[in-house]
Amino acid sequence: MKLPDHFLRYFLIAAAFLILGILFVIVQSAVVNHHLPPLNATELRLRADYHSHVIMPAMEKLFPKLLFLNAGVGLFILIVPLSWVWVWWFRRDLLDTIIPLMQGTVCILMWALGHNSFTKVYVTYRLLSWKMIATMYLPHGWIEMLAFVLAGTSAFLTIDALKGYLQENGNRESLHPGDICLFILGRVWKAGLVIFILMAIAAAVECRVTPELVRSAYNAALQQL
Repeated sequence: MKLPDHFLRYFLIAAAFLILGILFVIVQSAVVNHHLPPLNATELRLRADYHSHVIMPAMEKLFPKLLFLNAGVGLFILIVPLSWVWVWWFRRDLLDTIIPLMQGTVCILMWALGHNSFTKVYVTYRLLSWKMIATMYLPHGWIEMLAFVLAGTSAFLTIDALKGYLQENGNRESLHPGDICLFILGRVWKAGLVIFILMAIAAAVECRVTPELVRSAYNAALQQL
């Protein structure tokens, strides 16, 4: 199957802004928490017990919440930048201004997502180890991040398509707001479905697989003490 034109370019742009947000919050956390000492044996054992007896039972019930929260964020990134089109509806001469505003909104949302999603990475690294970070974030995290980047990529692609649609049909007297909504829906529904499926997989991994891996990592760390 042939990828849409500019897919790779927009994928890399969305990923770059996500990574910039992550790097920024890590630097922020490093400045604020640079004196954190690693956990001692007693604290590590308490963390391991808390994970086994509190976190793991709770995670078994969180699948619907995680799915709809994360899928909602992905769909937010996909849809919200397109809402600038309603400014164009009232000011038809602003199309060349509205398109960069849409694209800039995607970039801001990707940056904010990275910044808000990894606030605890540096603290976890200072308290525990890179192995613990890997088990806590990687099993499900890479799937979530892929879904978010695809949401940003699809938003960019839809903006390009919407620009062409408005240039071609913007002066048509019979153009109705519903026509624009149907055009956007026709462009985003497949991407939205893919995002939802990826988020369902990620939520299942986070609820079922990640807690077991974290428990194993805690046990391995305690055995090395």
